Amino acid sequence: MTSLKNNKKIKIIVGNHNLKDSPYDIFNKNIILLLNEISKKILKSNKCKQFPDLIAFGFWCRASNIKTIFNNYSFLKNRMGRGSVLHITPSNVPTNFAYSMVFGLLSGNNNIIRLPSKNFHQVKILCAILKNLAKKKIYKESFKKLVLIKYENSDMISSELSKSVDARIIWGGDNTINKFKRFVTKPRCIDLAFADRFSISVIDSNKVGKLSSRDLAILTRKFYNDTYTMDQFGCSSPNSIFWLGKNNIAKKKFWFELSKIVNNEYNLDLSAANKKISSLMNYTLGKNRIFKADIKDFKLIKLKNKKKKFGNFENVNFGTFFEIDLPNINYLQKYISEKLQTVTYYGTDFDKIKKFIIKNQIKGIDRIVPIGRAFDITPEWDGVDIISTLSRTIGI
Repeated sequence: MTSLKNNKKIKIIVGNHNLKDSPYDIFNKNIILLLNEISKKILKSNKCKQFPDLIAFGFWCRASNIKTIFNNYSFLKNRMGRGSVLHITPSNVPTNFAYSMVFGLLSGNNNIIRLPSKNFHQVKILCAILKNLAKKKIYKESFKKLVLIKYENSDMISSELSKSVDARIIWGGDNTINKFKRFVTKPRCIDLAFADRFSISVIDSNKVGKLSSRDLAILTRKFYNDTYTMDQFGCSSPNSIFWLGKNNIAKKKFWFELSKIVNNEYNLDLSAANKKISSLMNYTLGKNRIFKADIKDFKLIKLKNKKKKFGNFENVNFGTFFEIDLPNINYLQKYISEKLQTVTYYGTDFDKIKKFIIKNQIKGIDRIVPIGRAFDITPEWDGVDIISTLSRTIGI
């Protein structure tokens, strides 16, 4: 593979500038050892404790969890990586690059990871941890399989990197995916493209009505973590609540409890506020608009379907939610497209939603998780098994 050091427009943040493309075994012991050390450094760091997403990654990459993931792959025999993987990570999710890095390493590959263009504190902190670990002799071989880079938007650089790798993971959304598909790659290069998606919550209001004050506070806290933590920019972060049941008092209590958390903890800057106003105008103004805004608090806005018709339930952020009442789960069908990724739920269960998907031959919905677990990343993402896809079987 061409040395990255020769290109002055590419900034090497940490790792091996002269990355090889020699594959190795999946769930390599040295890689697991490195990931566990990364976990320890994160969980002991006072800087990291300021960022829940970093702490979540620290827990996720500890050895015990990696071994749990490995147990799901015990059926994979005679397996090794494909060679080298180019990771194009999104600009709006700080820790996505870290999970992508782990998937690439666990699947036996050497990894070129383009970091987000935005200067997130989480990225700086984690890269500093990686730089320190790279100096230790025990991790020297593992860091030969990894390089984290930054470069300004450049089709020429992206095209050159794409020519030499054996797989690409493209997290950047529809426009980025379409652009990268135009670049020349090796004939056997595998692409994992994660397109623009959106997610929803399904909640049974009757079950919410039976919650104690404490349990309602816990539920709304979990919903807050799923939504406000990343301003609803994560594709698995719900932008809508579809209510089952007719307990309107319970619904009001849910929103009131959520508003208390939002007012105490959520900061909405001027730029975000302007974007929120623009989005509201897009959905509520004009004779063809089918939503009305319920604005008691600008930090928490509900968009209600006033004409009982199908609408666009995709692009809202910064604490804006579509709110729709369903007579039963089967009425969800008309609101679903293949862009729907995750359903978080409370008061119903996994089996009911799964049966709904199968019965109605739904093309969307790749994940069904309880509220509070929207950001739980697993190797099965968007309906694709990342580790299996990035590795290959040596047939006997």
